[in-house]
Amino acid sequence: MKYIREFFRNDNPFIPFKEFGFIHCLCIILVVIVLIIIYLNRNRISAMNDKTKKIILKSSAILMLINMIIYNIAPHVFGYFDYKIHLPFQLCFISGYMFMYGILFNKEWILKYTLFLSFIGPIPAILWPDLPSTFDDFNFWKYFISHHIFICASFFSYFALNYKIGIKDIIKAFIFTNCLVLLMMPFNYIFNMNYIYSSEIPANIRALYPFIESFPPFITIEVTGVIIAILLYQLIRKRNNELALLAELDKPQPVTKTTKKAHKKKAK
Repeated sequence: MKYIREFFRNDNPFIPFKEFGFIHCLCIILVVIVLIIIYLNRNRISAMNDKTKKIILKSSAILMLINMIIYNIAPHVFGYFDYKIHLPFQLCFISGYMFMYGILFNKEWILKYTLFLSFIGPIPAILWPDLPSTFDDFNFWKYFISHHIFICASFFSYFALNYKIGIKDIIKAFIFTNCLVLLMMPFNYIFNMNYIYSSEIPANIRALYPFIESFPPFITIEVTGVIIAILLYQLIRKRNNELALLAELDKPQPVTKTTKKAHKKKAK
């Protein structure tokens, strides 16, 4: 029990986390490799049988769900809960809840929005995390599952389920994200919290990029999100073109005199 308690409380960090150190870089490289593999094998993933797709996606969603249940219960069990630190409605977590709901209850429409959210939220967190420890700390694993595994599972779902994303979906995702930020601003002010970092950009990021302090946190979040969304949409637009081309090739070809002659020759 002592070791379990220490694993969650992390009162004495044993393996410290170093920003852009070996473990951090390894985690970044790992997620980049997995995303590249998914993209290069997008047609194979699309052609997988439904049973295999469901096993992969539902397993990912269940893992994420267990992770969040533990994250929300453990602080109360082991007596280290702090409402200013344990924020169950950060953007990454909200988009994770949406993804779990979409996968576990077969609501594919919601995945059109979580695809964007799964990149907009986790990418900054993957690049600039603020962690005290690594493998010996539950927070590290919570962070890895809710960001690295989430972004890969969401990207996989896009090709596995073949849902098409249009401009309207992007606009809706943009409006939804901004509504969340605006909703959290007064909440942060009243309770002195920092949901979606709309009150203050984390100190470790400000230390790396001091010029950020010249801008309101909302502007920094907005610009970062828009840049990530634009880059992601380039892949989506390419995929939409691929799907349109495949649909065109699958259409039955009109019968012409040339094709009739070809069929007669084959018959002879």
